[in-house]
Amino acid sequence: MRRVTLRGLLGRKLRATLTGFAIVLGVAMVAGSFILTDTINKGLGTIFDESYAASDVVVSPRDALSEDDSADAGSAPFPDSVLADIAALPDVEAASGSIEDEATLIDENGNPIGGGMGIAVSVDPPADQQFNPLQLVDGAWPQGTGEIAVDKATAEDQGLAVGDSIGAAADGPVEPYTVAGIVRYGSVESLGGATIAVFDLATAQQLFDKRNELDFIRVAAAEGVGSEELVAEIRPLLPETAQVRTAEAQSDTESEETQGEVNIFRYFLLGFGGIALFVGSFVIANTLSITVAQRARELATLRTLGATRRQVLWSVVVEAIVVGVVASVVGLFLGLGIAVGLNALLAATGIDLPETGIVFSTRTIVVSLLVGTLIALLASLRPALRATRVPPIAAVREGAVLPPSRLAKFGLATALAVVALSVGLLAFGVFADGAETRTRLLAIGVGVLLLFIGVTLVAP
Repeated sequence: MRRVTLRGLLGRKLRATLTGFAIVLGVAMVAGSFILTDTINKGLGTIFDESYAASDVVVSPRDALSEDDSADAGSAPFPDSVLADIAALPDVEAASGSIEDEATLIDENGNPIGGGMGIAVSVDPPADQQFNPLQLVDGAWPQGTGEIAVDKATAEDQGLAVGDSIGAAADGPVEPYTVAGIVRYGSVESLGGATIAVFDLATAQQLFDKRNELDFIRVAAAEGVGSEELVAEIRPLLPETAQVRTAEAQSDTESEETQGEVNIFRYFLLGFGGIALFVGSFVIANTLSITVAQRARELATLRTLGATRRQVLWSVVVEAIVVGVVASVVGLFLGLGIAVGLNALLAATGIDLPETGIVFSTRTIVVSLLVGTLIALLASLRPALRATRVPPIAAVREGAVLPPSRLAKFGLATALAVVALSVGLLAFGVFADGAETRTRLLAIGVGVLLLFIGVTLVAP
């Protein structure tokens, strides 16, 4: 029976290909969304991991909504005297403070570089190089109020070299600087289109009006001292505006905050993939229904030759599974192309997302193959059940057709009820006053889906 099913499928290659195309599109969107966002998230994770790679403990400004939920908590930097107190602890091997803020690089025409998105960090040569995630590509680290280092991508894009001039601005006016060095952030090719401006510590404190203050302190523990143990020792030394975490916890916290925005992008793409798969399920169901109707005499002949109802049912189901698996594999690799294409498109529009190489995870492969195959399987169940109702006597009848379902008499009434319900939900979502935005959007989404189903039911 399996051989008969596969031969029949090969005899309908064009129809099978067109049927599978709907699955290909849906799976491609699902796979593409996972691949692209996993790649971005890995890049973001690498950025934060490398930022604290040489640290065991990190002291940072306490956010207003921090873990402690302190009412007096603020977001201001803390006094730089805290660095000396921490460095004096016997369990501390080394400690270094830094300023990390935002600054906009300005080109020679007075225009912001990188869309105005700029990261500013301080270095304090030579003491702070142990903790510095930046790598010097050319030149030297900036020293003095007139020097700056910029990232390699910005230097290449603007044609900058060591010794050239560039402007930078924080909250005040644009100040001119001489490029002392070109830097790179660890192993990451891009920081999402953001520029990097590097100053010495004193210049950064003056530029951001943080004199005698710090934003971060990176701490390395002495040999044999655990991170949690050192956190407990440092915590009593901190003012209310500062908090201390292990380097791993700090990296995870910053990574999660940034990845939340990436996940919104993922859900947006998955929504399109879900719509494509939803529509594709109807395409498969309708195509298989037509196929079953056209094969009425063929199926009846198989019954007269001894095929059971179960074998007839599985002949239709297996056909759908084969189409689903093949289409899912094609869609999976098409999704890889979509991810690469979307990344290139975003980069062309100035949104250069952080990345360290394409991430093609096992999760993406399993989910894509399962979703595509399962949709095809579920779509085949109704046509398969109809195939089992073909009587053997139909084999000798000219123009034999499938017997109507026992529920066929309720088809029109059900279709009209579904359409009426969908119109009601759409009207509520568009015109309802006082309802929450989430409720209205949910009503519109469900209404659109039900309208699609209703129209499909009315179609016969």
